[in-house]
Amino acid sequence: MPIVSADLKEYKSSATNSDGAGISATEVVDNTDNNLFTDITGDEATAGGTEYRKIFRKNTHATLTWQNIVSWLLSQPTNSALSFGFGLDHADDADGGQGNMTAFGANAVVAVVSDGADTRQLTVVGEDASGNRQTETLTLNGATEVVGSLTFSKVYAVYANSLSASRTVTVKQSSGGTARGTIGTNKKICFLWFGKKYSGGSLVNAEGGDMASKATGLKSGDVAPAGNFGLWYRITWPAGAGAVTATTTQVKSEGDTAA
Repeated sequence: MPIVSADLKEYKSSATNSDGAGISATEVVDNTDNNLFTDITGDEATAGGTEYRKIFRKNTHATLTWQNIVSWLLSQPTNSALSFGFGLDHADDADGGQGNMTAFGANAVVAVVSDGADTRQLTVVGEDASGNRQTETLTLNGATEVVGSLTFSKVYAVYANSLSASRTVTVKQSSGGTARGTIGTNKKICFLWFGKKYSGGSLVNAEGGDMASKATGLKSGDVAPAGNFGLWYRITWPAGAGAVTATTTQVKSEGDTAA
């Protein structure tokens, strides 16, 4: 039998409030108030703010791979804004604030550099010039810049194979180019937000753009039986946000299945 919607389930992450780390055994219950984000209090609405959550979408089919998965923003909440980004199924991917990347301004190779002795491996995840998903592995050479060979039109994320308590890694657009993100001390990843956000009271595109259609969506490749992929969510709201009852938002993921 092919994969059907009942085979595809969504789970919270294991940190408190589902705000980071690896996959948990707790499903996100659809169409239920506060199933992921809690209510914004009156004081929080007055001040404006940001909250992060991380979820996983899992293929529970016994034998078939969920193929060519693409995720995009189908709808936005009222009086707040949702962004989403690439997440890892790893205990160390536990800080939504590591969504600190800015988008490439043109097709380019990726350059990485640490601020001291560092030989960790980094994985770059994104799209090539034709919009196809691609990854590249780079090995740090301390404070000497390392330049990749693949051209990226988008970089979803860059993550390290281990943490460092003393080193910060900078990700650049091309050799000697603009810094696009940092992996801080004791951090696993830096990634790019897509969707909308509130900035200075105005609703604007997120750092990576709106990503409101399948054609522009985030590509997660193939997910094997019992496998999953992670997504970070960020809700922002402006100071003085008005009250809303039961507002909703949706990030859709769609892929292919063998018969």
